[in-house]
Amino acid sequence: HHTSGLRGSFPELLALAEWRDADVTTTDDVYKLLQAQRELNYPPGEEYLYVNSNYVLLALICERVSGKSFAAFCQERIFGPLGMTRSSIHDSLLRLIPGRASGYYEDDGSWLHAPLNDTVVGPTNVYSTVEDMAKWDENFYSGKVGGQAIMERMQQPGRLNDGTELDYAMGLMVGPGHSYRGWEVVEHGGSQGGYSSWMVRFPELHLSVVVLFNHFLWDMQGYAFRVADLFLEERAVPEHPAKQEQATEQAPATVELRPDQLRGKVGSYYNDARVAVRKVTLEGDRLRYDGHVLIPLRENRFFFEVEPQTQVEFTPAGDGTAEAMTTITPSGEYGYDRVDATSPSSAELAQVAGRYYSPELDITWRLEAAEEHLVAKRRKYVDSMLTPLFKDAFNDDWLPIMGYPTTYTVVFERDAQGAVDGLRVSGTRVRKLKFTKRTD
Repeated sequence: HHTSGLRGSFPELLALAEWRDADVTTTDDVYKLLQAQRELNYPPGEEYLYVNSNYVLLALICERVSGKSFAAFCQERIFGPLGMTRSSIHDSLLRLIPGRASGYYEDDGSWLHAPLNDTVVGPTNVYSTVEDMAKWDENFYSGKVGGQAIMERMQQPGRLNDGTELDYAMGLMVGPGHSYRGWEVVEHGGSQGGYSSWMVRFPELHLSVVVLFNHFLWDMQGYAFRVADLFLEERAVPEHPAKQEQATEQAPATVELRPDQLRGKVGSYYNDARVAVRKVTLEGDRLRYDGHVLIPLRENRFFFEVEPQTQVEFTPAGDGTAEAMTTITPSGEYGYDRVDATSPSSAELAQVAGRYYSPELDITWRLEAAEEHLVAKRRKYVDSMLTPLFKDAFNDDWLPIMGYPTTYTVVFERDAQGAVDGLRVSGTRVRKLKFTKRTD
């Protein structure tokens, strides 16, 4: 259910450890990297955060319990019994896969080859066809492999420690947040290298769509729904009761605020636990939260125009500004403290420059002071620029990984005397990975 708190192994930890996209990577490589981790993103069961590390460990558990490779285990227990003759787990770069399509990605209008040289099993490296995936899908109805009890268990949503129900089951996205044209949807997808896929199931209709791409793209789900529309258009789809209720509800009463009531809320806000920075801006007469329009319910309470069920509450500071804000979502509340933007001097940048070592990655970064920013020097990646966010915090727009940008937040730590003695780097699926400043 992705509530373990484990850090994301790829691309995040691998990239931080300076593995390139095209480097040969094995399951054992990832496992050793996970073994070296000394901290979690959060206590187990406290949050949901999708990380591939969970599936790597599950595959290893299968191997140790069964005494077989994960590839052999899946062939014996799944592919063979279901007649999936063109499906396999790719755990060796030496083995040929008949009919395999090469992977690509698009970069500024040009098509580039995206070699995939890893043999990591668990979250990836299942090669299949649409026809074979249809056989796998049919097993949800027949229960030929595993039985109906297992099929039902796979689709049972997970829960956090506080009882909050997730919209994620065992490798499947489920729940009220996953529906289309009034129909219940069970779905999942993903991308790696130059490959993308999405599968959407309509259990009430016994209808499923599988889309497989040999190029990296974001909107796999959109393609799947467009295919589903070819069949759904011919059916009278009943409106889901929950949507009928939503349609009959009156729109929330809104208010109009003066510019001076809005300006004080503009700024940057920081959640330390999640290492998340949110920016509130004013464009015309509307506040925007990371670019999304906020509609005022009252002076300090707003909702998202694109997602009305999510609201934002600002905490006034008493001088016309806001000192904090809370994002209120169906799955929980998240507090952010206001932080002031900073422009460190050359002397301040020189204080944090130096070499930083991570024992969890066994890697050293060298940071050099420039005129208004820091420059990160790494062995296998191009230099990157660290731009200041607020005191002791910088944004690191690192090298794009296979066509999409990877942005990290770097926060420096100080000792009791105020001297910088380390830093912590955070990304989408890695939080507060520690580097210690070298003094030798």
